[in-house]
Amino acid sequence: MIIQPFVSDLLGATAYLIGDEQAKEAVVVDAPHAITDALIVAAQRYGLRIRYIINTHGHFDHVADNVALKAASGAAIAANPGDADRLARPESVLFQLPFVIPPSSIDHPLHEGDTITLGSITLRILHTPGHTPGSICIYDEQHAMLFTGDTLFAGTYGRTDLRGGDEAQMFASLTRLAALPPATRVFPGHGDDTSIGAERWLARVSMLAHFTR
Repeated sequence: MIIQPFVSDLLGATAYLIGDEQAKEAVVVDAPHAITDALIVAAQRYGLRIRYIINTHGHFDHVADNVALKAASGAAIAANPGDADRLARPESVLFQLPFVIPPSSIDHPLHEGDTITLGSITLRILHTPGHTPGSICIYDEQHAMLFTGDTLFAGTYGRTDLRGGDEAQMFASLTRLAALPPATRVFPGHGDDTSIGAERWLARVSMLAHFTR
């Protein structure tokens, strides 16, 4: 199994190449700014065909290279329909960007419980709203790996004060992730990887979510 991160110059957003060496198939988790060339080189080096570009959510720093990467790889864009409008209008609400992000659309809708199979790898979609309505995490139970986008980071969680954010939904999503096996390795959309067990504060969030229902 191949997992290779690619960190963008735009807000440090991270893409992940996930590949099965036997099946020669891959997906890319998120497509931040200016990562296409490096991703294509890596996929070619491993002899992988990129089947899907999976967007964990639709914020501009995670979808900036959707169009470029799709054109270079022929991969389909896969995301939850709850963030379709963000892919269609991927502008920054935080600051003026020095470039224009082209709009993209969902080729392969992803919903709770859907799976994507790459040879021996099965990736299951967990719908985890809170940061955005269409936020998802990608869970490989067999290899104990979780790709969390901006839902869960090392030591903290994604913002809920932007358009479409919801604190109650975020706490519910984090409570769900906290129930995964402690050894589950977490690959977030920004920053260092961690594990469910290392994020002990998740237990406090779970308790708070229980009392705020």
